[in-house]
Amino acid sequence: MGKKSRNDPSPGAPGVSQEAPGVSLGASGVSPEGREEGLDLTPPEGGYELYRHKSAESMQTRNWHGFYWARQNEEGDYEIRTVPVSSGEYSASGGVWPREGFERNYARVAR
Repeated sequence: MGKKSRNDPSPGAPGVSQEAPGVSLGASGVSPEGREEGLDLTPPEGGYELYRHKSAESMQTRNWHGFYWARQNEEGDYEIRTVPVSSGEYSASGGVWPREGFERNYARVAR
């Protein structure tokens, strides 16, 4: 048994590639089944909807769930906010993403 680096992700860790029943990247968006455990999925005020990075399952970024709250502004770009990992934390602004890049990388979550 080899020595494990502290940077090696454990098999069940968020962001580690694994089969995810219920995750669909079809036209209706992504389903968060089994991926929202522990997340505060109460949307911030102002018409935000839940989105998830389309490649979140295959990325090996530790402790990153790939979810963001987003809404389109008057220009058609997306204002994003973080999804808190537990209740009691606040959703923080993540800035504005150009529409083309955001829609290429993120899908709305079917809830």
